[in-house]
Amino acid sequence: MTSMNTQVLFYIIVLLIITYLINIPFGIVRKRYKKFSIGWFLCIHAPIPIVAFIRISTHVSFKFIPILIAAAIAGQMTGSRVKRSNT
Repeated sequence: MTSMNTQVLFYIIVLLIITYLINIPFGIVRKRYKKFSIGWFLCIHAPIPIVAFIRISTHVSFKFIPILIAAAIAGQMTGSRVKRSNT
């Protein structure tokens, strides 16, 4: 594996982690809205420009978008399952 491949792999892994982590708070907020409402829609789509900017600036290929979508869905699902404390 060349250093370029290692660098791209590193960017992909970091981007997957960032995508997952960015979507957790949006998943938490999303569960407050009625399904298919404007707020619900915004919570799902608001992180996309952030992830797209990072993907483009790190020169990660568009071929990895399906994996990034999976990480975003996982983050949204994790966020929607977070229990609110009553303290």
